[in-house]
Amino acid sequence: MAPLETSSDTSTSTLPNNLVTVEPSNPLYLYPTDNSGTIIVADRFNGMGYGSWRRGMLIGLSCKNKLGIINGTISKSNVTSPFYEPWCRCNDMVIASILNSLETEIRESVMYTESATKLWKDIEKRYGQPNGSKMYQICKALSSISQGASNIASYFFRIKKLWDELAYSITYPDCVCGCKEAFQKLEEDQKLH
Repeated sequence: MAPLETSSDTSTSTLPNNLVTVEPSNPLYLYPTDNSGTIIVADRFNGMGYGSWRRGMLIGLSCKNKLGIINGTISKSNVTSPFYEPWCRCNDMVIASILNSLETEIRESVMYTESATKLWKDIEKRYGQPNGSKMYQICKALSSISQGASNIASYFFRIKKLWDELAYSITYPDCVCGCKEAFQKLEEDQKLH
């Protein structure tokens, strides 16, 4: 058996016949615990609470060193590249993880998307856009929330979740004049009322 040749990239080794061994530090590496049944977030996305689902997915994919697969920074390798097969396996694993985190109706509508990047962008386009009716529902829930029989911690967490969802729904344009900070301060002040 020929010895492993270390490529200029220290995170891979080239085997005979153009096969590649991907090292654990490489984003294309799949751990033995990674499998097509992997669930990254506890609750499946059903069309509601996109912001918290998205945040959970981003944290989970970041922990697995796979954010580059969905944001496009790790692009598909050429078919002749030794990294083509590892990229395909990694892409399929990320697709499976995303599909496993979706309710059946949503999952079936995106099942045949072939790239994790396209799948992520499709879900983002459908559910990640600011939505006036969604913002109205959140504001309505905030105005009618009461502690009831809940303990103070539970009550606080329910309010915080709604405020976080509302904050995610509001997008401010980037600016250099300082008005963005003024709007964010106004938003924080409204939480006191």
